[in-house]
Amino acid sequence: MFILAFSLGLIGSLHCVGMCGPIALLLPLQRQRKVFRWIQLGAYFLGKTLAYTLMGLLFGIVGEGLFIAEYQQEFSILAGLVMIGMGLFSLLHISLKGLQNPLLKGFALLKSALGRQLTKKTLSSSLFIGFLNGFLPCGLVYTALFGALAMGNLWDSMGYMTAFGLGTIPLMLLLVVLGDFLPVGLRRQLNQWLPMVVIVVGILFVLRGLGLGIPYLSPADTHLLLHPKGDC
Repeated sequence: MFILAFSLGLIGSLHCVGMCGPIALLLPLQRQRKVFRWIQLGAYFLGKTLAYTLMGLLFGIVGEGLFIAEYQQEFSILAGLVMIGMGLFSLLHISLKGLQNPLLKGFALLKSALGRQLTKKTLSSSLFIGFLNGFLPCGLVYTALFGALAMGNLWDSMGYMTAFGLGTIPLMLLLVVLGDFLPVGLRRQLNQWLPMVVIVVGILFVLRGLGLGIPYLSPADTHLLLHPKGDC
């Protein structure tokens, strides 16, 4: 599942180029000090990955509190169905505006803080920009969080989101180094495939929950491992 999370981040970073790319291109980097510039970039991506890891921690705590580990396969199916639904909504251009508007308003302070940090060229500001960037509204991140919640384990949830964060780095790094290297038309075409990626990930989660006995893809039922016959 960690490989799946990394792959989701890697493929989904095509979406990040369009959504987070402008922020990455606006990073206040030290152009004259090349070594320090790379350190700043590392701090930015570290902050972004730390944000995802923290979200994984929070969702892992929720998962353990809901005893999802005892019903991991059932919840894996549920999470997969939610992902499939999100992908279909995106493909059909269905927008839940009633839910989105209050959420977006709640991020006004976050965007304001991000804007203030973009005026600074310190190492701490690069770290903070990445950290705040990780919390900006993003359907792809929400998809990953459903996967993290389905892990049913605190450490696995954190590892899942960390792997997702690491997967978003390669393409975003190329964007910062090479500039806006993808034409707008090509980027739009690639973004059209992202809902399909989300749907495929959802299908994999459903298969995982079904416990069909397929190694790695759909392991056999794990309930007996959680509740051995010898337990009283």
